[in-house]
Amino acid sequence: MLRNVPMVLEGYKLRVVEDPVIKTYTKDGKTEYALNDNDQPMYVVALYFKAKPREDGRPAGKGTEMKVTLETQPSEEITDGALVELHNPRFSQFPMDNGGAGLTIRASGIKLAG
Repeated sequence: MLRNVPMVLEGYKLRVVEDPVIKTYTKDGKTEYALNDNDQPMYVVALYFKAKPREDGRPAGKGTEMKVTLETQPSEEITDGALVELHNPRFSQFPMDNGGAGLTIRASGIKLAG
């Protein structure tokens, strides 16, 4: 499986569609916070990825919504509707019970675009 593959998102607009929240998981029936390497909580933000318009006027195609794990706390200005950029975005694959593979996206941080 591929792990921590850098992503180039220059040709895409990213829009926040759900405010960031602290990332949690369940272990032994208890909800716990997902922590980064510095024992600080990580966050999850839902983003809409859409290709920027093409120079020749052809449609850019449809976009997709994905959740991104952030390794640092986002600023308060990262809210629903904001256009953003990811710092150090990368993806990893993981095996699924049905034999397929899933995809996760992680970034060191996030900031307003432009």
